[in-house]
Amino acid sequence: MAEGMDLLATYNLRMAPGLLAFALCLVLLPRAAIGIRIALYIAIFILVRDAMTPTGLWSFDDLRISFFNNPALLATLGISSVLGVVLIVAVERDMRPLLVWRKGSLVEGAAVGLGAGAVIGLGAASISGLSPLLWDFAPGFILALVILVYGGNLLEEVLFRGYLQGRLEAYVTPVRAALLSGLIFAACHSYLAITVTNGGWPILAFTAIEGIACGFVRMRYGIWAAALTHGTAILLVAMPML
Repeated sequence: MAEGMDLLATYNLRMAPGLLAFALCLVLLPRAAIGIRIALYIAIFILVRDAMTPTGLWSFDDLRISFFNNPALLATLGISSVLGVVLIVAVERDMRPLLVWRKGSLVEGAAVGLGAGAVIGLGAASISGLSPLLWDFAPGFILALVILVYGGNLLEEVLFRGYLQGRLEAYVTPVRAALLSGLIFAACHSYLAITVTNGGWPILAFTAIEGIACGFVRMRYGIWAAALTHGTAILLVAMPML
């Protein structure tokens, strides 16, 4: 427990200067500058995500992700992401019309979201090689992993499929907006794939497929379904399997 909290403190201290700079930009920027505000929130997310690598919160092996084996830490990160969604939505009142949470049938959306995520996640895990189920994980690791991937990816989907895709739909067709949100999502993983890790093109290819799929799921069923797609895909590439 202590090791995980020390790591969390190191992670927060590492991000602090960047978070302060972004916060000052958001405070000074008029609320009417919606496009720039969306870009700043996405940049903040990239900082938060990519700082996980040098602090040892996760590591990559091809398309497989290994998270730090501390359930309390993982759950804290997931819950913090959900609180981040609540905070952003509360603060950015003028941007709420961009958030299409649900469209069509809730059951159908959940089925499509989970199914698409399963296809993407199992496909990526199979390409990288299914890992053995390791019994030395701390109790509660799988539950904490579920909290992290669905909480963290809800935040990511609110930014990319909520604000960004919603904004793009004011300028292009819904289909093009879905494609663009997916491709921009992949492009925003360039730093992770090229400068932060040595993942290279496989990470970019995976995130392009994942992002475009989430874009079309959001177009048809809304943000909640897209978050299920994203979270399920990441859960399957991160979970040890038989």
